[in-house]
Amino acid sequence: MIQARTVLPNPITAIGVFAMIALAVLLLGGCSSYNAPTLKVAEARVTEQTAQGTVLSFTLDAENSNAVELPLREIRYTLDLEGQRVFDGFRSPEATIRRFAVQRVTLPAVVSVADAARLNLNLVTGGTSLPIRYKLAGTLTYLTPGEIEEILFDNEIRRPTVSFEDSGEITLSSVPAGSEQPTAPK
Repeated sequence: MIQARTVLPNPITAIGVFAMIALAVLLLGGCSSYNAPTLKVAEARVTEQTAQGTVLSFTLDAENSNAVELPLREIRYTLDLEGQRVFDGFRSPEATIRRFAVQRVTLPAVVSVADAARLNLNLVTGGTSLPIRYKLAGTLTYLTPGEIEEILFDNEIRRPTVSFEDSGEITLSSVPAGSEQPTAPK
């Protein structure tokens, strides 16, 4: 004959499990005590023109209001000209924002001759263009301090991100070799 036996949980084991869960909640809850960096486009400019297209550079100011450094991991971004997507990009900033500081990050975007023709933009050397509307948008992934945060980041459990978006006008007129044409964002 088989006998059924009731096994009661060990009170010490139950307290230990509860303590581990409470500790994990406290540690993970503490992760949110850092402010995300803020991103602002400081400059948009044409940096190069060739027969194949035009290279635009967008300089971002990434500001850290925390008392600890924030390593930057990756930036994914898009560029629209005159309301049409012309570039998707991914970049590793390879930078850390020092505490209470601003770190400059430059994002390049290429406008091919084909995209310019599709948008009826004049990119001919020596030509003159009117300002055109741009919209730059993306997300920055960064790392918050702490060994647990690094483990969570590396295992793709927690990857803090912040979004950014900027729009304004830029002129894609010809740029002489070796020079840059800055345009202040609006």
